[in-house]
Amino acid sequence: MKVTIRTKPIQDNRLRLYFDFYPPITNPNTGKATRRDFLDLYIFSDVEYEEEKYKSNNKELTRLVPVLNGNKQPKKLRLTPLQKQHNKQTLELAENIKAERQLQLQAKDYGFLTIDRNANFLVYFKSIADKNKKLRDDNSFVATYTYLDKFTNGNCMVSRITPAFCEEFKEYLLSAKAFLGERSYLSNNTLSVYYSNFLNILRNAINDKLLSEDAIKDVKRIKRVENKQREYLTGEELQKLVKVPCDLPELKNACMFSALTGLRWGDIEKLTWDEVFEDNGNYYIRFITQKTDRAETLPISSQAFSFLGKRKMPKDRVFPRIKYSAWQSSQIVKWIKAAGINKHITFHCFRHTYATLQITLGTDIYTVSKMLGHSNITTTQIYAKIIDGKKKEAANKIMIQL
Repeated sequence: MKVTIRTKPIQDNRLRLYFDFYPPITNPNTGKATRRDFLDLYIFSDVEYEEEKYKSNNKELTRLVPVLNGNKQPKKLRLTPLQKQHNKQTLELAENIKAERQLQLQAKDYGFLTIDRNANFLVYFKSIADKNKKLRDDNSFVATYTYLDKFTNGNCMVSRITPAFCEEFKEYLLSAKAFLGERSYLSNNTLSVYYSNFLNILRNAINDKLLSEDAIKDVKRIKRVENKQREYLTGEELQKLVKVPCDLPELKNACMFSALTGLRWGDIEKLTWDEVFEDNGNYYIRFITQKTDRAETLPISSQAFSFLGKRKMPKDRVFPRIKYSAWQSSQIVKWIKAAGINKHITFHCFRHTYATLQITLGTDIYTVSKMLGHSNITTTQIYAKIIDGKKKEAANKIMIQL
């Protein structure tokens, strides 16, 4: 079986790449023999093309043909350095895909011919995003869909999904303004989550035979970076804050509950009363974590329990009025400012506060790691480093004049 890379002229003086198979292979869907498999890749032509009308079976059709110069030779175009670089990289990618096709043909695997390139990928993506939100209350997939929908202007056929498209979407995210929160742009770690969601759904689409492996070949994820500084409140600041009213009392209670338990936003937002237990004056919650999807049993103090308010029906949410939104985030900022605290505090900082205060008060790092639900103690050690830095800072405050 021979596979040859060929080109077909398309608009804007570009050439679309496709594979020519010889002998022909049979499409498993239609049962018909075919010699062509068009790729969603193109290169820039160094020959100028123009439209030409012709007749076939008494029908007037249009095709692209080379423009001829005075010597009846194809008119040449001068490519820019960027266009030449694009052509080089695209042809290298096509050669790699060709090698894979050769192996697939030898194994008589013709699945790449069954993909519906006109299917609406956004519909598929949204169905997966909505499913994740429903099962895990995970808004990050919905947010990823929102950015993809905006990037594609609501029109994204399967045929558009190529490595080049993936890189363009990555560049779009890197420069996109944040829809929620107070940052002008997305943080690196938020970018990492959104782009990982995008690639994970692409991988899911490949498993569902909606896409081929070519769609994400050599596409790299955005690496997470560990924040140099994790903002948190000191014990004195937390004591000061609890005495200051907040325009949303339930939001204040949720924040204080996080500071006293270390729970993440997602787990507090979805917490229901049938997950809160009391046994002889001892309190604990038993829940499925939103991030790791694991069952956890977490002891909580009587003071933490007091911030839950009056018990309601088992399936009622403990904090029904809190919601992830830019407006509620702004209420936290307003509350912090009213307390005279000059720090950029978000809801997640109350979890950091819990961790740093526990280690400051002498709780061993292994216990803190378990209370935070960390799967790796290395994550918890970041808080220990913060405390070590504060110790060094304190040591240098006492100076004797010599």
